[in-house]
Amino acid sequence: GLAFYDRLFDEMAQAGIKPLVTLSHYEMPYGLVKNYGGWANRAVIDHFEHYARTVFTRYQHKVALWLTFNEINMSLHAPFTGVGLAEESGEAEVYQAIHHQLVASARAVKACHSLIPEAKIGNMLLGGLVYPLTCQPQDMLQAMEENRRWMFFGDVQARGQYPGYMQRFFRDHNITIEMTESDA
Repeated sequence: GLAFYDRLFDEMAQAGIKPLVTLSHYEMPYGLVKNYGGWANRAVIDHFEHYARTVFTRYQHKVALWLTFNEINMSLHAPFTGVGLAEESGEAEVYQAIHHQLVASARAVKACHSLIPEAKIGNMLLGGLVYPLTCQPQDMLQAMEENRRWMFFGDVQARGQYPGYMQRFFRDHNITIEMTESDA
C-alpha cells in the first residue's frame, strides 16, 4: 500500500532524486470496471478525485511533479487499458469516457494546486504522428485531421474546452458528449 511509497520517496529524497508521480498509468481498477463500467460512468470522476486528493495530501511535502494520466490519448486505440471499456465499444462511448477522464484530470489539477501550490501537474500525451500517404491535398488533410484527433487532449487540458475542430468532428460523426455545468 502507501507505506511502500512512503519508504520509496524517503529513499529518493536521500539520494537527491525528485519523483515525478503518475496517478494513472493504464491500471484501471477492475472494481471500477465491474461495478461502474469504467470511465464511461460519470461516477468514476469522483472516485478518481478522491484518490488524487488522498495521494496529494499524503505526499504534498515529498512530491512536487505530477501527471494525472499517462498517454491519455491512447484511449482512442486501447479503450480497455485507457478507459476500462471493451475493445468493441462504440466511438461515442469511448469519447464520453475520455471526456470523463479529462474532467477528472482537471479536478485533480485543481485539487493539487489547492493542496500543493508550487506543484507542477498535467497529463502526458503519446506523441504519435500520422504522415500523409502522398502529398496530394486529400491525403494531407486526412493526416492533419488524424493528428488533431490524437492531440486534442492537450488543447482541452490547457484551455479547458474542446477546440472547434473536435466540436466539428463530434457533429460530423453524430457524437454527443454529455456534459454538466461542473465540467467547465
